[in-house]
Amino acid sequence: MVFVALKGPGDLGKLGTLERWMTRNGAVWVVYPRGRRDLREVDVIAAGLAVGLVDNKIARFSDTHTSMRFVIPVARR
Repeated sequence: MVFVALKGPGDLGKLGTLERWMTRNGAVWVVYPRGRRDLREVDVIAAGLAVGLVDNKIARFSDTHTSMRFVIPVARR
């Protein structure tokens, strides 16, 4: 399993480098601050989709952070 932390919208580009670290049926958890207007859930989802990943779970990481799991789509595994 791979974890990546996003501090702001400038970090969304990190998502494009993650697939090479994943096993074909693995996942990456993206952890980002909660309640930010410049880094919303829809922004994280869109960035994942743009690099060919799909989100399939979201969870509260802490009082201040949310985490979202991305996987490689089944059709490409």
